[in-house]
Amino acid sequence: MKITTGITGLDIILKGGFEKSFTYLIKGGPGSGKTLFGLQFLIEGLKKGEKCVYISFDESVEEIVYQAKSFGWDVENIFFVDMLKELDIYSSDFIFLDYDSRTEIVEFIDSITKLDVVENANRVFIDGIGTIKDIARDDAIYRRVLSSIIQYLNSKGATTVVSCEKTKDIGKEIVSYVVSGEFSLESVKANGRIFRILNVLKSRSDALIGNYYFDITNKGIVVYPIIPDITLEKKDRFDYSKELITTGNAELDSMLGGGILKGSEVMISGKSGVGKTNLCLQILMQNDLKNVGIIYSFEESKDVILQRYHDLFNYKPNNLIIKECEDLSSIGEFYWTVVDDLKHYNPSVVVIDPINLLSNLAITDEDVVKTIRLLKKIAKATGIVLLVVVEVTQEIDVFHLTGIGVSQFADYLIFGRYIEMEGELLKAITVIKNRFGDHERTFRILDMKSGEGLKIGKPLKEYSGLLSGKYE
Repeated sequence: MKITTGITGLDIILKGGFEKSFTYLIKGGPGSGKTLFGLQFLIEGLKKGEKCVYISFDESVEEIVYQAKSFGWDVENIFFVDMLKELDIYSSDFIFLDYDSRTEIVEFIDSITKLDVVENANRVFIDGIGTIKDIARDDAIYRRVLSSIIQYLNSKGATTVVSCEKTKDIGKEIVSYVVSGEFSLESVKANGRIFRILNVLKSRSDALIGNYYFDITNKGIVVYPIIPDITLEKKDRFDYSKELITTGNAELDSMLGGGILKGSEVMISGKSGVGKTNLCLQILMQNDLKNVGIIYSFEESKDVILQRYHDLFNYKPNNLIIKECEDLSSIGEFYWTVVDDLKHYNPSVVVIDPINLLSNLAITDEDVVKTIRLLKKIAKATGIVLLVVVEVTQEIDVFHLTGIGVSQFADYLIFGRYIEMEGELLKAITVIKNRFGDHERTFRILDMKSGEGLKIGKPLKEYSGLLSGKYE
């Protein structure tokens, strides 16, 4: 039987939560979130009317309560045991355990297991068990003491979480061998920022072992696993494979082969300023007449996007949701923001602009590719048109689609570039790919008229070499 952990996102990884009457280890460096982890676990129990006990070897009860209140948590009904005071060097009987004295060892174990508050406890958090190792001095005694405490609590039906400082020997701490599951709270530096990572190292029940982004928010620890969302992927909708939507621009529809199939991904690639975002705004504007659309913007603010609509299209969106993505902690948070929005708003068109900046939210490019792959699966299952903008940074005379390994997922690929004709620098677009059928295979000039929107010219059939920029 599994019980919920109280950690948002963790139950998904553990396929339901902790096993009842099992013991789990949470480890990490100072300030990594171990105490928060334990508090959330206990507060979840309080919500269910369970008896919850906090045994602290690491912080005073006053410090713990203060920390809980800073998150707005009521911990009044948690039973606290302050072992920090019990082990005070001036007054404690347990400066060091005499490992030749069975009586002294048993007395120490009883000082925890025989506590009145532990009786009939449903959830127990023991914070800072490394202190027991300091007292024991001997690894064999430390392991036997830990094992005795854990076995006692498990036998009484308590689900237990214990915390300790992280060492360099991953998975080799003595406590690792006596627990049923093990988690590590880590920090990883990449792309000029620090990411928080929850490493699921071990589980004796069904779980997804691996690394996951997390953050400490005003609601505590939130984990962001980049894994399939079953509720969206299995959403009961009809087959969209033959239903086209219009872009609202006849020339663009013609270039794409008649429009865009629902449930497909459209990648719009090119250098800065060639009109990628404006193409997305055109499609969103047409969608806005009847349906909800969402744009996730990594570069422009909501005000700037609305001003663009006013200046270029003379239009004010009614059903468009604009999400500014500058302050996201990780690509994991981005993924779950999108998933939650899809469930809440049920949009027909979603834009990510530009996808390149997702790399700044990720430790590896593989995380970006995985995220786009999962979002495409959701789009296909729900009939959403996913528009992805890709900023090309190569020189103007180099043909390069994306540079980040995601063009493989595109069902349609629109490419924009600058061309010089008769001494004038112009913007031109072409459709490189339509996975579902035929499409136009020529460039057209893209012009933008204030108040009139996008103007797409006739096919430039008399020119060759436009793709490379060296036309004749």
